[in-house]
Amino acid sequence: MEFEQLERFTAFLKENLSTPDFDEDAYLERLIIHWGETGALRFTLSAEETVSGAPAHIAYTVDNRYFIREDGKEIPVEDLDQGYDLYRPVLRFLGPAETPEEESSTGGRALNPIALIRHKSGKTLKSVSALSGIDPERILSYEKPDYDIGSLPLSTAAALAKALNVHAEDLLSCAPTMPRGR
Repeated sequence: MEFEQLERFTAFLKENLSTPDFDEDAYLERLIIHWGETGALRFTLSAEETVSGAPAHIAYTVDNRYFIREDGKEIPVEDLDQGYDLYRPVLRFLGPAETPEEESSTGGRALNPIALIRHKSGKTLKSVSALSGIDPERILSYEKPDYDIGSLPLSTAAALAKALNVHAEDLLSCAPTMPRGR
């Protein structure tokens, strides 16, 4: 995931967190998981975390940027009908006067686990395809936000899980997970 206007998120944390020392990366990871699970365009610090004792919120938008790989380079794709090899969600933090659009780039739905796990693993569509033996187009169809993960054949889930270095249960559980270390 790429971030735009990250300084707004840092300022939000500095202004609202009750502890002066904090791990910005840990909060970013929490935000990514929150967005991946819910599709929400607002991140909330709990009342227990804030100086004021009240929940604090920051809004953001998420758009996807699509690329094809040619000669080892990533080339942006303008027309998705031509296909793409990979995409990156781009999260842009909004200022206090800005409000997020009604729908996120995922159509108001959360990312499914396959898309989230592949993103977190840093693997490209082509590498997962090569490791799993599944066509890139099929993998993309499985990554769509409205794809019913429960209908994924177990053999396909096992092949994708092996390629992504996770358990097949993680893909079918509809809960984001991190790739296992080996």
